[in-house]
Amino acid sequence: MRRIKDSRENETEQNARDAFDNYANGKRRRADIRKYEAELDENVRLVLADIINETFVPQGYTEADIYDKKHRHLAKAPIRDHHTEAAAILPYEKAIYDYISWRAPAVRPGLGTHGLFRFIRNELYNNPQLETGYNLTMDIHHYFPMMDHEVLKQKVANKFKKSKLRNFIYKVIDSYLQGAPLGIKIAQLFGMLDLADFDRKAERFFDISQDPERLGYWTSRYITEKIMTAKTPEDEQLLGKGSVFLAERFRNFAREGLRHYFRFVDNFLVMHEDKTFLRIVREIFIMHLTRDYHFELNNDHAVRPTWMGIRLCGYVFYPDHVEASKRNKQKLARRITKLQKKGFDEEQIRIKVSSQLGFIKHADCINLLKTLGMEKSLGKIIKKRRIKPPFPGMGPDQKIPFMSIVNKCENGGGV
Repeated sequence: MRRIKDSRENETEQNARDAFDNYANGKRRRADIRKYEAELDENVRLVLADIINETFVPQGYTEADIYDKKHRHLAKAPIRDHHTEAAAILPYEKAIYDYISWRAPAVRPGLGTHGLFRFIRNELYNNPQLETGYNLTMDIHHYFPMMDHEVLKQKVANKFKKSKLRNFIYKVIDSYLQGAPLGIKIAQLFGMLDLADFDRKAERFFDISQDPERLGYWTSRYITEKIMTAKTPEDEQLLGKGSVFLAERFRNFAREGLRHYFRFVDNFLVMHEDKTFLRIVREIFIMHLTRDYHFELNNDHAVRPTWMGIRLCGYVFYPDHVEASKRNKQKLARRITKLQKKGFDEEQIRIKVSSQLGFIKHADCINLLKTLGMEKSLGKIIKKRRIKPPFPGMGPDQKIPFMSIVNKCENGGGV
């Protein structure tokens, strides 16, 4: 694919205003955003001057640590820096997204977590269970803090022609001592761009089938691993067909590439029918990521049967259904219970937990929502509309069964 040329589309006033609108979307209630927007005309002029004259200098970061499930080190940039970076890269974002494989949907408009959810679910539903019988999940240890600046600059140079834009991106990279600052928009693009060529190579299984020397080595390794790890009757049947059959089997796998490969920022998922082949894939992944990118991987990267579930991005994927993770279900249930104790009705609770409900509803969770009293089925809506309150001004939710009033009177509760 051709490298991106700096056509100076980012040097217009309209682009600077669009960049601020994109950045401020959902943040306009913040006092610092309102203060910056009050002087937007002057700030747009300064941003354009920094881009045109190449005078942009990052003003530093305010660092903070959060401990949500795991420790993260965030770096907050000034609004002016956010605005300048967003304006510089905005006209070229689509070209970057087009360069990234569709199997890596993170941060892409209209995809993200829900895009990955659809891809994995459809892959499991539309393919035979034998073909996706085993899975390998891996993730990089502290991905953004451990990015190598020289490697990242090389990836940027491979994608952007020499220009003011490329120099601007280099300044952002050099503005942080180690890795990329987790908390700015352009760092998200770094996260996708850094491993974009790795995705392409992985889909082709690193072109091993076209290199006789590497193909011979890994074929021998595959046969040896197959013999040493055989446990099931199916493994014995394959071994009974001889080493020539096993060698041809591996060559076919290498030619096909990794048909069921996905990446979400620093998380990798590969599904395949042969667990021994996935062990080979794991070893090759570790070799390339440590040697070429200087990353360290977390230790939990075993090959598992897919029927046990694939845990990724807050969901658990099975061949015939998808569940929400236990952590997310518990978090939703506890919040709903707390709001119910405070006296909120069903609709008020639904509004307050709408983001969590929206995340959970992508999974097969109707029984969970019924248990929590949060389902919004057509039958339930029609039933509520048919309720006729006995007094004017009463709502359907205020009407209670007569027997409940009698029970209260009999128990001394009164009415």
